[in-house]
Amino acid sequence: MEKGYREIFDDIKKKQLDKLYLFHGEEEYVKEQALEQLTKTLVSSDLAALNHQVLDGNNVNVEDIIYACETLPFMADKRLVVVKDLPALQGVRASFDENKLKSYISRIPDTTCLVFYCSGQIDKRRALYIAIRKLGRTVEFQPLKQNEISRWVVNNLRRRGKQISPAALQHFIHVSGNSLEKIYNEINKLMDYVGDNDYITEEDINKVVTPAAEYTIFQLIEAIGTMNVEQALYFLDKLLSEGENIFSILVMICRHIRIIFQCKSLSENGIRADVIPRQLGVHPYTVKKCLQQSRYFTKDKLIRAMEECLKTDYSIKSGRVQERIGVEMLIIKMCKSK
Repeated sequence: MEKGYREIFDDIKKKQLDKLYLFHGEEEYVKEQALEQLTKTLVSSDLAALNHQVLDGNNVNVEDIIYACETLPFMADKRLVVVKDLPALQGVRASFDENKLKSYISRIPDTTCLVFYCSGQIDKRRALYIAIRKLGRTVEFQPLKQNEISRWVVNNLRRRGKQISPAALQHFIHVSGNSLEKIYNEINKLMDYVGDNDYITEEDINKVVTPAAEYTIFQLIEAIGTMNVEQALYFLDKLLSEGENIFSILVMICRHIRIIFQCKSLSENGIRADVIPRQLGVHPYTVKKCLQQSRYFTKDKLIRAMEECLKTDYSIKSGRVQERIGVEMLIIKMCKSK
C-alpha cells in the first residue's frame, strides 16, 4: 500500500506499525526524520546494538537480509532492520537474487520491522517494488509544496522564539530553495547571526543565506536580460564552483526562460498576476519575479533563447563543443541578442 509521508508520521506516533516498509523519494530531510522517529519508537537506545541493524544495499546479499530479519530481538518486542539503497529497487542491474527476496518478504516474522530506505527515486516497475507495495507500506517523500515549506519555516522559527514578515519569509524560501535539509541548515545559520534579535529581516537573509541554484539562475537570467555578459558568466562560474552539473544548469536556464515566456504571454492576454500561479502551477513569488524579468525580453527573444538552449544541449551531447564552452557561448549569444 502506498502512503503519504504525513500518514507514516501519524502511524509512528500512534505506534501502529507494519513489519515491512519502503521509504523513497526526493525529500531527503523528511525521509531521514521519519526513519529517525521510527527508530526511536521501536528501538531502546540501551539495546540499539542488539535490536537495530543497518545494511548497505550495495554490499549485501539476500541471505544477509534474511539472517538479520530472522534474528530474534533481545528484551524487546521488535527488531529494526534497515537496508539502504538496494540497487534492485533503483533499476540498477546487479547480481542479486531479487526473486528470493521477493518470496521471503511475505513471511517476515512479527518480531521484525524491515525498512528499505532509498535515496532519491526508485524504479516502480521492478517486481520487488510491486511486492513490497502489496505486502507492506511504500512511502514516497516528495518535495514539499511552497505553502507547506512556509508553514514549516514559520513553525520552526516560532519554536526558537523568532518571527519573520511574510515578505521576508517568501524571500528566504526563494533564496534558499525547496530542499528542507538546506532550509534547516540556513535557519541554523540565521539563528547564530541574529542572536537575541526577535525578528529576521531580508537584510539578515541576504547577508547569511547561501543562495540555492534556482536563485542563482534567477540572477543569471537577470544579468542576461540587462545584457551584462560579465555578470552572467560570473553566476555560471558560481553554479559550477558549487558543484552543479552543466546539464542541470542548462535545464534550469531553459525552464526559467519558459516560465518567463508563459508569464509574459498570459499577462499580455489580460490574465491577472494573481491568477497566473494557478494556471502554471508555479508559486506566486516565482511568478512575480518572472513578470518583473519579462520586461527585459520580447516573446521572440524568449523563443530564440529556448531554441538556443536545445541547440546547445545537442552540440554538447554530440561532442561538437565542450560542456562549459557551450553554455558560455549560449549565455554570450543570449546577452547580445536583440
